[in-house]
Amino acid sequence: MEADRVLDLSGEVCPVTAIKTRAEFNKLKEGETLKVIFTSKKSAESVGAEFRKNLVKAYVDGNKYILILRK
Repeated sequence: MEADRVLDLSGEVCPVTAIKTRAEFNKLKEGETLKVIFTSKKSAESVGAEFRKNLVKAYVDGNKYILILRK
């Protein structure tokens, strides 16, 4: 799935992942999507829970955890 913006947080862990996701999400216009890439399952789960109302899709691609968020 393509997104309007991509945020690659590979190698990052909480709370940095949550802070950076929030900052990038706030830049979106209504209806735009953000693809967030994690290598930490725990970080992906934490951010996914925080943005559960905006979560369009969550999936695993190899060793990457991907979330698609819509504003």
